[in-house]
Amino acid sequence: MQNVRRREWLLAVILSAVAGGLDAIGFLDLGGYFVSFMSGNTTRMSAETVEVGWAVAWHAVGLVGLFFVGAVIGSMIAHIGDGRVTVMAASTALVGVSAVGTLIDALPFPAVLGVAVAMGVLNSTFLRDGEVSIGVTYMTGTLVKAAQRFGMALMGGPRWVWVRYLSLWAALAAGSLLGAWAYSAWQIASLWAVFAVLVITTAATWWSRRAQPAQLTQA
Repeated sequence: MQNVRRREWLLAVILSAVAGGLDAIGFLDLGGYFVSFMSGNTTRMSAETVEVGWAVAWHAVGLVGLFFVGAVIGSMIAHIGDGRVTVMAASTALVGVSAVGTLIDALPFPAVLGVAVAMGVLNSTFLRDGEVSIGVTYMTGTLVKAAQRFGMALMGGPRWVWVRYLSLWAALAAGSLLGAWAYSAWQIASLWAVFAVLVITTAATWWSRRAQPAQLTQA
């Protein structure tokens, strides 16, 4: 994280907030299932299998599967053009398709399911040597790193690196609050607001990176 440029860190904060907002919207719309927090869905799957039965648990399994498919797609398209912009554009498009789906009354499944795929794709935004360098939809590991860096700071190490990790968690939390508020005001139509944020963020990222050397496209 200490090697991440300030502009990249800002983008990661924004995308973490977006992920939090979408997860809150999905959680409320799906009655307690997540579109980006797969650990939570896995726990629900296991608990519901025992307590209720497979007839209910498959909902969580389906969301995990959609997220997995999105992550596969993200890892593949990250090698097309400017991988970061490609990944963000694909994720934005999927959220947009989900938003359009909310307008179709005859849709046989919740439109927000497409967001689970989008969140899987979005995790390929920050790649280094083919591996995710900054996760934007999951924060347990990030909190652990923040705690570790804080401990190192107390022992004389770098003083403020831990703040960067903690800021990603704070962004996710703030985004979740905004997403929940938006859903309470506009219901599932709140997807349109998040879609607009993603469009602006993706366009700004493309604009800022178009003049960068090719070797930096996956930095």
